[in-house]
This record gives sequence, C-alpha cells and structure tokens, in this order.
Amino acid sequence: MSQRTTTIDDPDLVDLLDGIDAGRVALPNFQRDFDWSDSDVRALLATVLNGWPMGSLLLIEGNAETRDFYDPRPFEFAPPLAGIPDTIVLDGQQRLTSLYAALYDRSESVHAISLDDDLAWNDIDSLDDALRTFKRSVWLDHYANPRTQIASHLMPVSALRSSSRFFDWRDSAGDADADLRDELTSVYRRHLSGLYRYRMPALRISRETHPAAVARIFERVNKTGQQLGAFDLMVAKSFTPTFNLRVAWEQARNDFPELSKFYGSDGLAPLQVIALRVLEDVRASSVLRLTPASIHDYWDRAAASLAGAVRFAMQHLGVLTRDWLPYNSLMVVLAAHLWSEPIGDDKALTLKRWFWRSSLTARYAVGSNTVAVSDFKRLAVNGFQDTERIGLDWAVFRDATKQSAGAIHRAWLCALAASSGERGDDLDASLPIPRSLVPREVRSGLEVSPHLLTLGFALISDDQTLLPNQFLPIDPAADEVDLSNDGHRATFMRDRLERAAQFIGDQCRQRVEVVDDIEQELLGRGD
Repeated sequence: MSQRTTTIDDPDLVDLLDGIDAGRVALPNFQRDFDWSDSDVRALLATVLNGWPMGSLLLIEGNAETRDFYDPRPFEFAPPLAGIPDTIVLDGQQRLTSLYAALYDRSESVHAISLDDDLAWNDIDSLDDALRTFKRSVWLDHYANPRTQIASHLMPVSALRSSSRFFDWRDSAGDADADLRDELTSVYRRHLSGLYRYRMPALRISRETHPAAVARIFERVNKTGQQLGAFDLMVAKSFTPTFNLRVAWEQARNDFPELSKFYGSDGLAPLQVIALRVLEDVRASSVLRLTPASIHDYWDRAAASLAGAVRFAMQHLGVLTRDWLPYNSLMVVLAAHLWSEPIGDDKALTLKRWFWRSSLTARYAVGSNTVAVSDFKRLAVNGFQDTERIGLDWAVFRDATKQSAGAIHRAWLCALAASSGERGDDLDASLPIPRSLVPREVRSGLEVSPHLLTLGFALISDDQTLLPNQFLPIDPAADEVDLSNDGHRATFMRDRLERAAQFIGDQCRQRVEVVDDIEQELLGRGD
C-alpha cells in the first residue's frame, strides 16, 4: 500500500493563531503580502463570530527539507520564527493573518464590536454592521482603557481571544455598573464564547510530498482561489538576497507591457521557455527541476523572448488575448525559437505556417510536450517550409464549441481577428472583436450560439459586399435574412469556412482546403 500523501484535519483556530504568535506556524516565502482591507477583515470576523464556515486550509508539515525548499517566513504582524516551523500554510494566509491581527491586536487597525441594544447576534448582517474599525491613534486617544471602552459600549475583538482575556477585560473596568457587567457576561457566554472552540477544515500534506505533487494538489482543492503553481514554488527555490523571482517578473511586466496584458501575474511561461531551452521539456515538473543558477542566468533573455513572441502573435496571428491561444505550449515554443532569432519576412512565413498547422490540426491534442520539443527543434532548421495540404474538416468546424473542440474554437477567434485586420498594437485597447464586423442581418436575425457566429463569420470580405442575402433565398420585403433553415445556415457557414481557408492559405502560402470525413489525425478536436 502506498504512503498517504494527504490527511483531513480540523485544527483549532486558536491553536493555529497561538502557533503563529509562537513562530511555529509559518508561510512559504513565495506567498504574496497580506492585502486585505479593513472591510474584508470585518466580514471575516462576522463569519467566525456567527460560527459559520470560512473555507478550508492547505497545510504542509514542516521539517528541514520543507524549510529548505519553501523558505518559510513569519506571518505579517507576527514575531520571528522559532526555528523550523511545525506547519507551513500554503493556502489560508489572508484569513489567518486577518484573524491574528484582530485577535492579537497587532496591526495599525483596532477592531471592536459596538454593543448597541439593537444588535441581533443571530443576524450576520446586523453583526457585520456592529463591527467597527479604528485607527490605532484614534483608539488610544479616545478608548485607551477598558473602563472607557465599556462606557462607550465598545468591546475590542482582542478581548475575545480566550475566556480569561474577556474576564480580565471586563474586570478592568473596576467600578463599572454592575448591571452592565452582568450584561457583558451574558452576551459573552451566549454569543461569543464559542470563538475559542472554532475549528477549520484543513488538508494536511505530508512533508515527504514532492513540490510538483503539492502544486497539483493545490490546483484541485482550490479551484476558485489563487492557485499555487510551479512559478510560486520556484520563487522560493531561486530566492537569494539579490534575486527575487516575483520582483523580476514584475520588472519584466513593466518593461514589456504585452507580458502584463497577456499573462498578468502568472510568471510560469518564461520559466517554461528556459526549461525548453535547457531541459528540452515544457512541463511544470521540468520547470521545478531548473536550478537557481539557470533561472538567474537566463531569466532576462527568456522574458524578452516571450515578449517578442506575444507581440508577433498579437500583431500577425490574431492572438489578442491569452484566452484565445489554441494551445499554451505554442507561445512557449515561439518564444524559445525567438531566443536569438530576429523575425524577417522568411521567418515570419515559417512561423505562420507552423502556427496555423498546429492550431488547426490535432498535433498538440495528445503528447503536447513531445510535440512542443519536436517543433522547437524543427523550427531551428526551418522545418516548416513544406507545402503539404492543411485539411479543415467541415463537420468539426461546424460543431466546434468552447467546451468541445475548444482549440478549434480558439483558433477561429484568432482567424477572425487576423482576417479582419485587428491587431494588438494598442495594448490598452479593448481586445474583443468589434460587433460591427458581424453583418447587421446576422446580428439581428440569427439565433444560434456564439460559436456559430465565430465560425460562420470568421472572414468578412474587405469591401463588405458579400452578405448573406446575395446567396441565400430571401424574401425581398423582409428586413432580415431567414437563416432558420438548417440548409441555408449550413450553406452560409460553409461559404465562410471556405473563405477562411483561403485567408489562411494566403497567410501560409500553402494549400488549405475544406474537406468532409477527413482522417481522424487531422480532426483538431483537442483542447
């Protein structure tokens, strides 16, 4: 039986916060800084005080090996670490930092509950409204001691960290009204004493788990949050006092705005370019095998090459946004090829042939890593100068959607942009193709799913003269073209596909044909 990689746990919230304060619970160094607003913190406090769930955590056991790879650091506002941490928090930083800062009273904001008579403890909206945030200077000037706080009907959230802290706070009021003291005690016991029993579901990962597996686990258990990936792990692995990969990526995005527009905060692609050049592999597991030295030595060149690839793709291939890229590996291969290769006319033709053949057939649908490596080597010797036919299967293109044959769907978004003359020169411009490119008759009269619009109108002639009413039966008195008939719609779409094939053929200077019942290896169904 294989060793268990993960276990399910429900750690006590107070124990986790005590561990943060004692330097035993830490963050990996690649984690971003704490960036929640005071309103975010108040919303979380209301959730916890009501006993509602606030999501799960992803934790990994700490030891010397995890320390060396994850380079743990203390939570914001917390003391330094006390040696090797027991636990490293991979997901849950913002929530735990918020609760630690509020309950341990460590940030520049002081959170308190306004104990007004109309507070409905079982109504989370009422509790949310009762939570107040004060600048520390204001708090110290006006509510510096428990007596003043109680007189103002304010209870600092930090008094709820434990029952002993609450009663110490209550008793510090001295000669406060006895009825008020009794009321505070009742409120605490009925509504607030459960905080120290609050538990959070957590997935604990064994310390022996390889970092590549950690990234895959995170991608599956945290689909809606910030994903932990190979880039984040390599931030920790490559860190030195003079090199921070996250800072280097931010600098690259500033130097090359196209990278920021195309990739946002995801800096994996330059690392894949380096892995393809150094290890002849583009998979995340190979990125994790890169040495810090190779990242330090090749990062700037990889970022510049990737920027050149994005520029070429946006301006000449219609890839106006990352979501339109038929296969992610295509940009990595292009960037690795442009490492030291200027783009002249002949090179541009070669790259167009490679891109459209790869996008419109099934070459990357299976074994994409192997194909990417092969293409990188083939491009190095101008291996895409052939003139063999590219066959476009009519049945596949007719039925392609984002969910089925997604690569084909994305390829035709690119073809739509390229054939209509849309370019990515203005990186601040809106990326979607203008609605005006679709004929009015179709905009108003064709009730089909968006993918059919994409495929049916992928190419519109420059003079806009060939509209549906020129080759479809139409009632001259009608304002709209009748495309409800399946045969009429198919005729129209087939015509557009033929035109798109001609456009791609002109781009590649190759023969591109629309065919039926094409061989399976040319179906291009992969995503």
